[in-house]
Amino acid sequence: MPRYLYLLRHAQSSERQPGESDKERELTPAGMREAILVGAYLYKENTKIDQVICSIAKRAEATGRLIADAMKFDPERVSNQEALYEASTRTLFQFILQLENQYHNVLCVGHNPSISYLAESITKAEIGDMPTGGLAIIKFNISSWNEVDQGNGELQNFIYPKMLGGV
Repeated sequence: MPRYLYLLRHAQSSERQPGESDKERELTPAGMREAILVGAYLYKENTKIDQVICSIAKRAEATGRLIADAMKFDPERVSNQEALYEASTRTLFQFILQLENQYHNVLCVGHNPSISYLAESITKAEIGDMPTGGLAIIKFNISSWNEVDQGNGELQNFIYPKMLGGV
């Protein structure tokens, strides 16, 4: 059975304000619309997700929750992971290798540049700098997540909110 990894860059967020930590940055109204658009697209496509994993940054958490809501996904299956915040591409790659094998379809909400670099590395596709709300859908013909390697994923689709009629 194939496995699918949905790599998503968080939706548009506010600029950091004086005295505010980077983790505290919130989604803008446009970012909220971006996340809802992507979630609605996934719902319309009848996408099955087993687990949503988000960086602990507020903007990533909010993106994951809005997408889950739009997909009618159980919010109890959305988890926030410290390891995804400010993760290097290598750290993100190691995180994917350790995903639980009970999950075949995982949505991972993270940050650039790591999310874009990882998508390119495991697919060998030209993606470039993912825009906010950008989503790479990657298929693997593997039996376990620890078999993910450079170039063994197949980019099934790459979407972003402007393609979906968004902001």
